[in-house]
Amino acid sequence: MPKRNDLCPCGSGKKYKKCCMNRSSNQAMVVQDELNQHETELLYMAFTRYQKQLTNWVQSYHSVYPEADKTVTETLSSMLLVWLIFTKPIQEDGTTIFDVFYEGKKRKLKRPKTAFLLETWKHTRPAVLEIKQQTDERVYRSVDLLTGRKIDHTLPTEHDETAQPGSTVIGFPAKSDPHMSFIGPVISHLPEKTAAIKQKVAAFANETEDAFLQKWPQLLSALLNSEQAPTVAPDQFRWHTEKQKETAEALLNGLRLDQCPPEIEMLALEKWSQFCQEHNPAIRKPEAYAAAMEYALQTIAPISATQKALAKKYGVSPSTISARSAEIVTVLKETATA
Repeated sequence: MPKRNDLCPCGSGKKYKKCCMNRSSNQAMVVQDELNQHETELLYMAFTRYQKQLTNWVQSYHSVYPEADKTVTETLSSMLLVWLIFTKPIQEDGTTIFDVFYEGKKRKLKRPKTAFLLETWKHTRPAVLEIKQQTDERVYRSVDLLTGRKIDHTLPTEHDETAQPGSTVIGFPAKSDPHMSFIGPVISHLPEKTAAIKQKVAAFANETEDAFLQKWPQLLSALLNSEQAPTVAPDQFRWHTEKQKETAEALLNGLRLDQCPPEIEMLALEKWSQFCQEHNPAIRKPEAYAAAMEYALQTIAPISATQKALAKKYGVSPSTISARSAEIVTVLKETATA
């Protein structure tokens, strides 16, 4: 890259700082403005066209933390919305809300740089970053605590006081020009909280990127929880039969394999106990009902798992999960409206 006082490589005979350096800077500003506009349009489209689906899912988050601080809950709920926009399929072929948005936009994009960067947003993923250094005004070099990758990014001005070497940043970094920027809300913490955050992130360190992406709500829940984790055990509930208790134990073990926070564990056992009290199922294989309960839990809690993944984890068939989970959801809905 030419230095400020070098002759401009375009051949104009002018110094770089008096020629294309300014043009490059101006172009970057235009591209950034266009990307900001596309972000606004993406969020507006998502919240208007898919409001019902998004609202129903995010409301399940509040059922896990009903006493959480309103400001914190709203910010984290917004993060779940962004996660849904980029990862939650809305069609059987796996199409996401962002895919729908991009397909409607790509033929209208006139600036090649903007078109290229917007297309890369398809791969936008949540990240927990540790700031290593500030390289320019509101430009930081950070490392992703889950992948180890280093990125250069900007931060909104409201994070100026907390953004410093050793601070952590939670959000959705996406390619921009010239540095990455964040889509949706951002949370930043001072360095004194970094050790605790790293400990929670470490529980997910061995996951593949795809697996972590599906478990983002669990990590987000863990990062939200600043209180001492409550003890959760099947013995805290009354069961009609030993098989119902064994199912609770299998369910608890399954949730812990995925590092679900205690609040999710407690909600799962509460709903399983409620189902047993209302329906008193005769159970032959506890793992079948445990898998079904975890699948049904997605309708009321911020967790995500496919029938195929649960079938593998619990050693049962997807068809069994489908039938049993439908049964559980029906009973719980009837109980809620009774």
